[in-house]
Amino acid sequence: MRSGLISASFIVIFGLLSVAQPTERVELLLVDETQTLQASLMVQVYARALQESGLFHFDAKIVSVQSSYDDPLGVNSTGKRYELIAIVPRGIEDGSVPYIWLITKPIGPQTRPELLQGIELIRQRVAQGSGGLLKALTVMDDGALGIFASVFEHHGWLR
Repeated sequence: MRSGLISASFIVIFGLLSVAQPTERVELLLVDETQTLQASLMVQVYARALQESGLFHFDAKIVSVQSSYDDPLGVNSTGKRYELIAIVPRGIEDGSVPYIWLITKPIGPQTRPELLQGIELIRQRVAQGSGGLLKALTVMDDGALGIFASVFEHHGWLR
């Protein structure tokens, strides 16, 4: 029931999403670690809404991990780097991980306004779309995400 409510809420909230076109889009990699069809459909709704916002240029990867704390990406063989990596972790389906992780380099004065706007948009929509059941965390909220950021930068994913 809980995941059905989350899915329906995402459809309603993200379907209403509308943002002005920025001068330069944020390069986003959306990583789906979910293991159920219902959760994957929720991620697709989420991805479509992000695309329709006009704020992001993104790619998506569906990955299989044993734990939500496994490195879902490994070494980047594509050469393409991203400003923001959003991970929808395994465990979001059963509530054991109630977070979507937003991985960036540390946020500071050098951070582009478009990236800050994108992070804030995702945070708001995740909270609204899940009725407060899910929260989007950044590297500034959780030290473990800083470790992911270091690994992703070392492996060539994060710019």
